[in-house]
Amino acid sequence: MTHRTYTIGEASRLSGISVRRLRFYSDEGLLPPAGRTDSGYRVYTDADLVRLDLIRCLRDAGLGLDAIRNVLRRDLSLRDALKLRLETIELDIAAQRRAAAALRAALRSPELTETDLRRYWTMTTLSRGERRTMIEQFYAQVAQGTGIDTDWMRRMIEASTPELPDDPSPEQCDAWIELADILKNPSFIANMRSNASELWGAGFDHEAYAKASTDIVSAAQTAIAEGLTPTSEVGGDLARRWFVTSAQLMGREPNQDFKAWLRQKYAAHDPRAARYWELVAILKGQPTGTSPNREWNWIVEAMRHHLADG
Repeated sequence: MTHRTYTIGEASRLSGISVRRLRFYSDEGLLPPAGRTDSGYRVYTDADLVRLDLIRCLRDAGLGLDAIRNVLRRDLSLRDALKLRLETIELDIAAQRRAAAALRAALRSPELTETDLRRYWTMTTLSRGERRTMIEQFYAQVAQGTGIDTDWMRRMIEASTPELPDDPSPEQCDAWIELADILKNPSFIANMRSNASELWGAGFDHEAYAKASTDIVSAAQTAIAEGLTPTSEVGGDLARRWFVTSAQLMGREPNQDFKAWLRQKYAAHDPRAARYWELVAILKGQPTGTSPNREWNWIVEAMRHHLADG
């Protein structure tokens, strides 16, 4: 039984691939000729043409010569080769989307500078590990000299490390850029350190504080769902309850001095602290209402109203 053979010119016409490209594939070991004519010209078989079709498909898919060579040698399965290529394409698409987000953010700047573009570009192209490092550095700066419990800080880092998906929306990219600005702001870091220093005094039980906070937020959530305002009787009950609980948790007496201290803290509250959690929610693809900001705002308003002096 004889097999049909084709000259390199015939193989070129049948495949639509140039003679020059066929020679290149042959020289690279991807398409060794089945033999040569007496004159030394390369000849190919039907099986070689099938192999050539596979090479062309893999090249069109973007695979490199080494990957194609491994597939042809059976060192790499066709499925694994295509999976690797798909991952590469998806990563490239994600990178392009982040680049587009950086450009959108830069173009919104009223007076765009090279520094602005570099900042936007850097913020949108950081890896998850790099974003986590920024969060860790922020908490490390806040914790300096405050006595913050390390386990509590670790949980906070885990809860707030921003997640930017491979296919981020413009809102998520914008949220990360805004959050990065907050994390690096010296005044915000100083404010958070001051608050932490006052809160994390000797004997402070953060587990008890976390439970009490969860309980009061749940109560406020119920009140809001029932349409009650901070100035309502229920608002007064919750305000007094949190006033006494806060004092006990911090080892203070629920007296006028503590009330004045609380009033001063509420007046000096940094709104960026609440915005922080809203941005984290956006990055995680959650509604901004996922954070308890609404409930805490309700509680604070209730305390301002019901615990105000005279």
